[in-house]
Amino acid sequence: MRQIKAATIRQKGGPFQIENLMLDEPRPDEVLVRVMATGMCHTDMVARDHLYEVPMPIVLGHEGAGVVEQVGDSVKKLVPGDHVVLTYMWCGHCKPCLRGDLTYCEISMR
Repeated sequence: MRQIKAATIRQKGGPFQIENLMLDEPRPDEVLVRVMATGMCHTDMVARDHLYEVPMPIVLGHEGAGVVEQVGDSVKKLVPGDHVVLTYMWCGHCKPCLRGDLTYCEISMR
C-alpha cells in the first residue's frame, strides 16, 4: 500500500477536500499513474451533488494526465515512465468503438 493525495467528497453537496488516502498496489490488469494534472468537469459536479447514486465518500477528477509508475502483471502495452492521458474505458471492438465513438463503448456503458 502507498499513501496518496486525492480530492474527495464525503457527503452530498459537500466541499472538495484534499486528503491523504491509502492506495492498494495495482491488480494484474491495472496501471498506477502519478497524476501530474487533472480537471474537474460537469460529471464531477453531478457526482458531488448526488444527482445520480454514487457511494460516498468518493474520489473525483477523472480527466487527467501523468506518468506510469507501476503496472500489473498482465499489462503488456505500458511500462513505468510512459506518459499517459486518462480517459473513459473503451474496448476497441464494439460497433461504437470501431466507428470512433469511444464514449459510447458498449462495454463501458454496462
